[in-house]
Amino acid sequence: MSEDKGLGLVCEGGGMRGIYTAGVLDVLGEHGVHFDAAVGTSAGAIHIISFLSGQHGRSIRFYLGYSPDKRFMGIRSWIQSGDFCNADFCYRQLPDELVPFDYDSFEASDTACYITCTDVETGKAVYHLAKGLRGDEMLYLRASASLPIFSRIVQVEGRGLLDGSTADSIPFGFLRGAGYRRCVVILTRPAGFVKKPEMTGLFKMVYKKYPAYVAAHCARHEHYNAALEELAALEKSGEVFVFRPSETIPVRRLERNTARILEQYELGRRDAQKRLSELEAFMGKK
Repeated sequence: MSEDKGLGLVCEGGGMRGIYTAGVLDVLGEHGVHFDAAVGTSAGAIHIISFLSGQHGRSIRFYLGYSPDKRFMGIRSWIQSGDFCNADFCYRQLPDELVPFDYDSFEASDTACYITCTDVETGKAVYHLAKGLRGDEMLYLRASASLPIFSRIVQVEGRGLLDGSTADSIPFGFLRGAGYRRCVVILTRPAGFVKKPEMTGLFKMVYKKYPAYVAAHCARHEHYNAALEELAALEKSGEVFVFRPSETIPVRRLERNTARILEQYELGRRDAQKRLSELEAFMGKK
């Protein structure tokens, strides 16, 4: 077994449901919790970057302020641009003007930050080490959160990329394999959740030019459920610490109801606050 490089953070996606993750991370940030490496998929990556820039509360501010905004997401954007979530608004106007992202603080962080995407040609996960988010590097974040069907394929450095969840929804295996043996994992589904196949026929039609990507999507539910089983074993052995919603709130992947979004965020905060002492004990283990 390789040398333990330290404590890792793993955040799965889930679209707007992922605001639960932001709630957990805001509490951890307020209590000075530090990670040596972090990997996020889709919404998980979006919330990680605000955590690493030290901007606690930033995610919930822009979700509550702009998720109902037609510029943020909607059918009009989907028809006009091919992206349900407007790329220019979400990845330029929001971070640069409306809810400013602290690029300098993110770049100064000593936490290795990886963004998970899926290569549509190979169907394999791409784990991009983000040293900054200026220029083309922001494209990796956009690709990671680009829901298939609802988004255009994002071209980055000669590769076509989409939502990281297709290839690796909960990338704890990547981080542990990189040497971060002890990980805190934040899930966005409650205990007992079992993933089922989704839109396989539509994927085969829309992405017929990318058979490896279609195959990855069709097998996604199997890999996801197997990952949950492995996580349960690692959690039992004390190698990982898992946060998951303690109750079910009906938040859709593309939710625009701010009351539900806030409720999901507050649940993340409550769950984190209740388990801080457990987390401290886990972090103290060597």
